[in-house]
Amino acid sequence: MIEAVIFDMDGVLIDSEGIYMGWLSDYAEKMGYHIPEEKLAKTVGLSSEMTARYFDSILGEETGSQFWYDYLKVSDSYPFDFRRALNPGVRELLKQVKDNQLKAGLASASDRKDIEDMLRQNGLQEYFDIVLSGAEFKKSKPDPEIYLTAMEQLNVLPERCVVIEDSDYGICAAKKAGAWVIAKEEKRFGFSQDGADVVVKDAVEAWKWISARIGKKN
Repeated sequence: MIEAVIFDMDGVLIDSEGIYMGWLSDYAEKMGYHIPEEKLAKTVGLSSEMTARYFDSILGEETGSQFWYDYLKVSDSYPFDFRRALNPGVRELLKQVKDNQLKAGLASASDRKDIEDMLRQNGLQEYFDIVLSGAEFKKSKPDPEIYLTAMEQLNVLPERCVVIEDSDYGICAAKKAGAWVIAKEEKRFGFSQDGADVVVKDAVEAWKWISARIGKKN
């Protein structure tokens, strides 16, 4: 049976990835780099360190990482209203998880500041037992480290845990950790979601899948 639900943030709780990509594309053009959209899409779901290495691979050693870290400094000043980015049904899903006495965790590749800003602006802090930032781990998704740590802190066995993800890297990390995986359908960035146990369109469908497995042996 399911005892815990672990959420990714970008793409699952909030629809932020398209906004971030727009910022990145505009900055690249401003700096004279004409990077095709399909190449920018490959950064979705990556940690900051992995993104820096990725840009090194397409823009040149050190040039790419410098571009990325310069962008991060600039983008810190960009206004972002996390309340407008909250995905439909998320608050209701989190309430259902809590009301059914399931443990809840948040495990995101984003920096802790962004995670905490999102939680604070949307008033979601009360719904999570643990919050983990991938920036604080040596290994990033698709490595399972962050999900294994989340399960350990929640004191739940992998087979009794479901992770809600959207990206290839996140789905792979969660499966490597031994969890059940729900993929929130995402067709904009070329993700393969084939590794998930189920693909759902929204939070309502996610809860239907979870609720059918509460109190039952998997």
